Amino acid sequence: MIPLPDFPPGVIATHAIIAFASAVLMSALCLATSRARIWYFLTIAFWIPDIVVAFLLPSLVLSSEFFPQEPIPTLISVIQGFLISPSLTLPLMGVLVNEQPNATRTARALGASWSDRVSLLWLPLLRRRMILGSIATALLAIIMTFALLWRPLAGP
Repeated sequence: MIPLPDFPPGVIATHAIIAFASAVLMSALCLATSRARIWYFLTIAFWIPDIVVAFLLPSLVLSSEFFPQEPIPTLISVIQGFLISPSLTLPLMGVLVNEQPNATRTARALGASWSDRVSLLWLPLLRRRMILGSIATALLAIIMTFALLWRPLAGP
């Protein structure tokens, strides 16, 4: 059995929150850009390799002697969050790429304000997918945090 180091309270939660927040930020940036089909297919193509790289990143970058020094683990958590962001982006992009382009224009022409369009058009359309993507991303953020923090201690 590999001995695991003791962590100060809150380290696991802190790194998981950092990874999740950076995934949400990257997903928001992806969704704010053009929703061309090519970006959707590229995101699908890189989704699994991104998760594998995010999981292996701590073992590729850190050595057990170098580990406790901040801000390197925090930076790795941010990079891991960017790499797991397709788990949040893909369910939403699947709907947005295939939605009718006239839906927003029609709602605007009928006098719906921005808040009405969000609450009556986009939230009902995206609610389940946002929940699914958020749960998947939160679980991946926790797994990536354990991949970052559970490192074998340096041998004698």
